[in-house]
Amino acid sequence: MTLYDLHCHSTHSDGSLSVEELLRRACEHNVDVLALTDHDSVEGIAEARALVEKEQLPLQFINGVEISCRWESFEIHIVGLNFDPDNEHLKGLLAQQQQRRYDRFAAILEKLEKRGVMLSAEECQVDGMPTRKHIADTLVEKGIVSHPQKAFDHYIGKGNSAYVTPQWCDIPEAIEAIHKAGGQAVLAHPHAYKMSNKWLRRLLVEGKEWGLDGMEVSLSQQSPGHRDALAKMSQEYGLKASQGSDFHYPGNWRELGKNLCLPADCVPIWEHWSQ
Repeated sequence: MTLYDLHCHSTHSDGSLSVEELLRRACEHNVDVLALTDHDSVEGIAEARALVEKEQLPLQFINGVEISCRWESFEIHIVGLNFDPDNEHLKGLLAQQQQRRYDRFAAILEKLEKRGVMLSAEECQVDGMPTRKHIADTLVEKGIVSHPQKAFDHYIGKGNSAYVTPQWCDIPEAIEAIHKAGGQAVLAHPHAYKMSNKWLRRLLVEGKEWGLDGMEVSLSQQSPGHRDALAKMSQEYGLKASQGSDFHYPGNWRELGKNLCLPADCVPIWEHWSQ
């Protein structure tokens, strides 16, 4: 059976592995089809495609991106799959998103400084898109917190003194850009937003109205009950099912290809992709 992993990150956003390291690790874990979905960036796609071709890796590569969006009081992530990364409309939206990321990153560092936590952008060693994870990791390296999660709990997480509300695009904008680039738009990790089922169902209803194509049903970190619940929702709202590890770094919990399979009644997002 073909193993699909359609959600992972490289150093072009907040992943710890380079594109080459990521692709080689995917092969080691028997992934057959991989999508690189860096946050608001498609910078790794050309590199990945060139490597697959040059090295003749046993891997089908799918163009991907994960776009941060605002909806009500939530930050929602939409994964774009199988699109043209050179599409001007999509490139324009991603350029706006990237500027928002740089602006937010600078504002968080300024707030930290006001709390007496001195941190420079250079210290955070950002190779690609700046994220709060870069700040959290640097706070650990400097001994200010003992674990990245504590950085979110005490400084940069929602409700804390160095938190900066993001000004992302809205979901219809993201879906439109992905569609104009010829791709499919998928709701990422539906259970990660800490919303009730009532809110999630409302999101799916509105998403469907906006042209949402699918939702992630199978993830590395989930119980069978969660997977079955998401599978039923995808069928109820006429959404195709996707799967992905949301891999960021080597570890026991989120590994490339780990624990990924769709329940039998799901319609896979890749149903009509050419091989």
